[in-house]
Amino acid sequence: MDIYQETGKRGVTSNDITTLRRLLSSTAAAVFSPSDSGYEKTIERWSRAAEKPAGVTVVPSSTEDVAVVVKYANDNNIDLAVKGGGHSTAGASSTNGGLLIDLGGGLRYTNVDVKNKLLYVGGGALWGDVDEAAWKHGLATVGGTVADTGVGGLTLGGGYGALSGEHGLVIDNVVGATVVVANGEIKHVSETENPDLFWALLGAGQNFGVTTEFVLQAFPQGDMCIGTMLFAPTPENVSRLVAAVNDLHEVKHTLQGPKSKSQGRAMTLLSIAKPPAAGGQTLIVAILTFNGPESEGRELYKEFLSIGAIAETITMAPYTQVNKQLPAPAGMRSSMKGAAFVMPLRAGFVHEVLATYETFMASCDDAHGSLVSWELYDPSVVVHSDKGSFANRGYHLNNLIMPMWTQPVHDQKCRQWARDVSNMFKKEMEVHNELATEGSEGGMSLRGTKGAVLLYGNYDQYDEISKDIFGVNYEQLAKTKQKYDHGNMFNKLFAITPAA
Repeated sequence: MDIYQETGKRGVTSNDITTLRRLLSSTAAAVFSPSDSGYEKTIERWSRAAEKPAGVTVVPSSTEDVAVVVKYANDNNIDLAVKGGGHSTAGASSTNGGLLIDLGGGLRYTNVDVKNKLLYVGGGALWGDVDEAAWKHGLATVGGTVADTGVGGLTLGGGYGALSGEHGLVIDNVVGATVVVANGEIKHVSETENPDLFWALLGAGQNFGVTTEFVLQAFPQGDMCIGTMLFAPTPENVSRLVAAVNDLHEVKHTLQGPKSKSQGRAMTLLSIAKPPAAGGQTLIVAILTFNGPESEGRELYKEFLSIGAIAETITMAPYTQVNKQLPAPAGMRSSMKGAAFVMPLRAGFVHEVLATYETFMASCDDAHGSLVSWELYDPSVVVHSDKGSFANRGYHLNNLIMPMWTQPVHDQKCRQWARDVSNMFKKEMEVHNELATEGSEGGMSLRGTKGAVLLYGNYDQYDEISKDIFGVNYEQLAKTKQKYDHGNMFNKLFAITPAA
């Protein structure tokens, strides 16, 4: 019987599989051993580098099924992982020989309460499922920018989306949830019911249980102006794009409060990439989303359009298409490495990142799908909210450094490149004098009036640990952890040590 040194938990035995089949025999849950047809599908992940061979997989049909499985794993000290959408590249939804709960069966659903504009979303749902269900009633909520991302993982870590400039983070729109905690109890949580657990879930939720249902606030939503612009990465184009980005997205502090030209209605993803249609050529890709008519969108983005794009596809589209603009092919090996930046952007820094990208791509043909992306929007609404344990509310923005490759032999090389580029962003923050302190455990951490940690936990953070991610909230989270998971059953991503 293997005991995993990093968690102190054990792997699954044949007796465990037999017992789980017996415990779930009267339910519609499915139990897959490694020799069963269908098992391989349960351990597949969006990134092949995040896959691990579970000792057994249970696909529950209900919250009650989940409760049986969690209690059994907890009582028997078994390593446990939970898969929602399987999009995490950190490997947190996988277990090497332990027990895997795959929520993507009977818990993949979205029910709409049209009258109250509420969405009841199963823990195994994808954001594309939510978008489609809500749109049938003229509604939308803040969701992931990639439609095949799982609702659970994104939400529990905070969650940014195309509507964050107007409605905040995903967690700012969670009004309730159903959670199975370590001892197998089913908890309903909200601001009035188990509020301590509700607070912890909204930003650090992967540490506290299996969330089998989310209740999300929705909003009336019409068609949006969306599109992609492709630019050659010439020095002139880079300078003009940076100027356009700064003009549109930089938040200025005025007598009337923080304001940007976009007024929270626009989001731009500015990326350095090699789009498949470009024939191996490096381009600068601007993907835009504007919550309004095309005429206003084109006016808002006129500085971008005046540069002279190689191609542009700006048009009106239903909200269901907004989160399908980013190509996210499954089956590659990938790491979604996070970084932070502040406005205004410097053209010189973008040139430096571009040069580093070109050098890396020339050295690793296998990584042709890699990209570096600046995620631009007005964070004023996010900063204004204090909801949940999320510790990264500030006027800084997120950057994604995403190597994508196919061969395991390139794992170290690709991850090292992502680390190197992330360190470039840290140094650029110093240029802006944004680093007030070193992290509580050696990473970028406590700063600003809300203790913004400058780290987004839903992106891979190779060197930082939980105290860096949760900042000033860590101590209270540790107390809540002791109450609901004193044996540290849920320990896969930025694990919080229960308070003594």
